[in-house]
Amino acid sequence: MLLAKPADMCTLLLRTDYSDDVAWQAAVNAATAVYDAGDFDRAGASLQPFESPESAGLTAPDLVRLPRDGYLSHLAVADARTMKDLTVMFVDINDYNEEVGRTFRAVPQEVEPITANLAIGNLDFFEFADAADTDGVFRGFKAPEPEP
Repeated sequence: MLLAKPADMCTLLLRTDYSDDVAWQAAVNAATAVYDAGDFDRAGASLQPFESPESAGLTAPDLVRLPRDGYLSHLAVADARTMKDLTVMFVDINDYNEEVGRTFRAVPQEVEPITANLAIGNLDFFEFADAADTDGVFRGFKAPEPEP
């Protein structure tokens, strides 16, 4: 299987669980929905769904080793957990850093800001991964604690 190069400014959303087509469509819809942020206009995440039965059951270490059609720094993944709770797993596949294979999950409302910021290089993968909660899910950046 060859990972396709996504359209400009898009992130591949790779399906690795094929157990439920309805759940897959719900996951795509949730990840690309337009959520009101209140502070700026949103348009929905620029995800390019990618399906290949060869990807069934692949894990983050497997995904890192897949051949690619051009440079990719990260993937969004719809795995078995996504089909249950709609969180999307992000995998760092950037061969030019020291954290290849690092993952975090994101709630659907945060997929758009993640993909947009990664696409324009405004933030790096590790900044989202480091800001994930203890359960490994990114739910947005927390406001800094006020100084006493």
